Amino acid sequence: MEDCIALKKEISYLLGKGYLKEILGIRKERSKEKDQDPQKILDRLGPPIDAKVINIIFGGSDICGTFYSAAKRHAKVSKTEEEKGPRKNTSITNEKEITFDEADRQDVHDPRHDGLVITLYITNHFIIRILTDGGSSVNIILLDALKRMNIPESEIVARSSVLIGFSGETKHTVGEIKLPIYIEGVYYVQCFCVTDTLSSYNIILGRPWIHEMKVVPSTYYQCVRMPAPWGTVKIVGDQQESKECYKTSMKYSTIPRQTYQLK
Repeated sequence: MEDCIALKKEISYLLGKGYLKEILGIRKERSKEKDQDPQKILDRLGPPIDAKVINIIFGGSDICGTFYSAAKRHAKVSKTEEEKGPRKNTSITNEKEITFDEADRQDVHDPRHDGLVITLYITNHFIIRILTDGGSSVNIILLDALKRMNIPESEIVARSSVLIGFSGETKHTVGEIKLPIYIEGVYYVQCFCVTDTLSSYNIILGRPWIHEMKVVPSTYYQCVRMPAPWGTVKIVGDQQESKECYKTSMKYSTIPRQTYQLK
């Protein structure tokens, strides 16, 4: 069309009559915008007038699906054909600056949509299935986990509080308890809210632990880094345990609600 002489003559005639000036102006504006910073253009234009607001998220994981059977299949796919030997859970560097690099991605399996589930040494026990959750405003431990750690209920301070879930549901805690967490020879005492309920996780470490310990968790790199007196500590996440926890959560969702409500 650029070589069409008849078309060019027709356009020239229409422009002489006062037509097509709006289209010509848009063309000139677009040619100018090519030399501008794209972000500046977006800031000037702003959102569309009919832009809609989404106030709540519907649906489940686009990777695992929303049913227990899909989560179970997803967990099986991630298992390697040969069992790997035990891997060291933590490592130490001399740098106190918290950074992530390509070396942290070596043992991470795609897709990287798994939650960050770690193992820590708490009160003389290795506790697996600990979820690092920056969306939680408290540290949570299950009453059943305390029983398996042989910690008597008398150690729990009877201070009940209300936990509010994503969809607004509420749950009263049994009380609070302080437990030491050992990381590379140094222990940190953390306060936990004790809940008597079913969960695929034994412990949820929320913002109190993350902020107090200056922890930098990364679900993308599937590890946690935190400063220590002698350097930086790295805690490696367990993607397989994370998938198993997701599978268990989907299984709980199929149980009739009245069978696992708190009494």
